[in-house]
Amino acid sequence: MRAAWRVVRERPAARLGIAAVAVGHLVMVAVMSMTPVRLGEFHDDADVLRVVGIVLSLHIAGMYALSPLVGWLTDRLGRRAVILGGVGVLLAACAVAGTAGHHTPELSLGLALLGLGWSGTMVAGSTLLSESVPTGVRPSVQGLSDLTMGLAGAGAAALSGFVVRVAGYPALTLLAAIATVPLVALALRPVPVEAPDKEE
Repeated sequence: MRAAWRVVRERPAARLGIAAVAVGHLVMVAVMSMTPVRLGEFHDDADVLRVVGIVLSLHIAGMYALSPLVGWLTDRLGRRAVILGGVGVLLAACAVAGTAGHHTPELSLGLALLGLGWSGTMVAGSTLLSESVPTGVRPSVQGLSDLTMGLAGAGAAALSGFVVRVAGYPALTLLAAIATVPLVALALRPVPVEAPDKEE
């Protein structure tokens, strides 16, 4: 892990890749984990499980159904462009879900967009990370990325319930949107071309 962290820290493109994966996952988990609670506020007990199943199915479809297209766009448009596009979709998802009120179709759209935005940051971010580091350290760097992503998701899940209880679901979506600001700033900085296969 120390070697992986040193390599990532020294390479701006690798830092952007790992940040995209972690922040995208944080936003997705924060909003998604509290959506069943939100749906439970305006559906009765006999109906809520079916509605939650449909909404989360649309969310999962957004995460994976278009991933081949996201991968193609990552090659066609570039890694940073797709990362920024993924962030844009995540922001749209937060806006739609946060303002949906008790309208299930709008909330469903928000969750589908949430999955699609996650796909953009995950596919482009992991691609950028992998190609930005030497071959010999890629497994350990991938492990570091997975650890960072998992901690980001766990932290988001742990805090999201508290935020919803104190301030409500719309406030949660707003905070999730604000969490993307550091990633946008990092993605807009020039990333120098590096030689990832050079062993150190």
